[in-house]
Amino acid sequence: MNALFLKDLADKTRRGQRGRVEQGKSGGGNSYGYDVVKRLDANGELIRGDRSINDAQASVIQRIFRDYVAGKSAKRIATELNKEGIEAPTGGTWGFSTINGNPKRGTGILNNELYVGKLVWNRQRFIKDPDTGKRQARPNPESEWIIQDVPELRIIDDALWQHAKDRQKSCQVDQLNPAVGSANFRDRRRQKYLLSGLLQCGCCGGGYSMISAMMLGCSAARNKGTCYNRLNIRRDRLEGSVLHALRHHLMDPALFAEFCDEFTRETNRLRGDAGAAIGSAQAEIKKIDRDLDMLVNLILRGGAADKINAKMVGLETRKKELERDLAQAQEPPPLLHPNMAHHYRAQLDNLYRALEHDDENKRFEAAEVIRSLIQAITLVPEGGELKIDVRGDLVGILSIAVQRKNPPLGRAPSGLLPLVI
Repeated sequence: MNALFLKDLADKTRRGQRGRVEQGKSGGGNSYGYDVVKRLDANGELIRGDRSINDAQASVIQRIFRDYVAGKSAKRIATELNKEGIEAPTGGTWGFSTINGNPKRGTGILNNELYVGKLVWNRQRFIKDPDTGKRQARPNPESEWIIQDVPELRIIDDALWQHAKDRQKSCQVDQLNPAVGSANFRDRRRQKYLLSGLLQCGCCGGGYSMISAMMLGCSAARNKGTCYNRLNIRRDRLEGSVLHALRHHLMDPALFAEFCDEFTRETNRLRGDAGAAIGSAQAEIKKIDRDLDMLVNLILRGGAADKINAKMVGLETRKKELERDLAQAQEPPPLLHPNMAHHYRAQLDNLYRALEHDDENKRFEAAEVIRSLIQAITLVPEGGELKIDVRGDLVGILSIAVQRKNPPLGRAPSGLLPLVI
């Protein structure tokens, strides 16, 4: 009887929580950034489930999202909050797991959809382990989630939320192939210096790394002795040379004008081929519609239904294939503006100034954009000096040139622009 009573009580409690959530009220507990509102109704009864935004905590949440999007790690954000004496949601100190949480379970500051005005309930359930007596969380199917819009509780705008989600995806390990995820750990972490991870030795193909406080050298030559390249270069001199090349030489207006003409001709050719293919598919769909109408008329006149039906099924299958191909057809890239080289230079000048800005977030953002423009930097010994060969990512360069806010980070380059310093 006790077990039945507890089960019935649990069902009633969950039914009451669900009804409260469907009214846009809290189903239990309180998220960081909100205060519990205590007020009475006309009968003097306490109204439960209302929340209001805590302005001080909301500013901390907005800061966490901005810092994360700017490139800071959750560990660094937590460290800075602790140094400033800002209390964590539990009243103690911040940890990186408090910020990162678990995206699948919706835990952590970066995954709480209430910050964008969505109240999500019944995301998971708890079961008791019969051996230990402890509760264990189990995710519920998404079809069982209860989602309610509560715009009055929004703290983060959609654009900032989406930027944070995009960065989370870029930092995730491939769960289907953990070995690949582990190998890519160094690529996913934020680099300490502007050109870290982009430098290659022109002799052995190995990486260039810091061998002292300011000097860069071939790792294979220093650590393994398998490379004869013993030439070093100062990090500040290398960064200055690369930035100067990106600003003044990589998009030379005369060379870009020739590239723009060739790109325009190729784009027009692709558009012509794509247009012809689309027109052919549309014409075939119209013919299939006419044939289907004719077959229907044959059935109405008493034709052999079995053979006609088989023909109709084949035509309908072909029509679905054509419609799917048309829906997936991609438009060729737009034409390049002849002044893109000038736009590129103006954008790079702004990024260069941002690298010297006092605001650390702006420096992080500028460094990430500049890194996205570079595919590789090869250091080749020549005449007792190192020749710097910079290869630019064409996709990132053209994105900057057309003045997009964010270049397509992580995309495979459609071409390389070489530059020798």
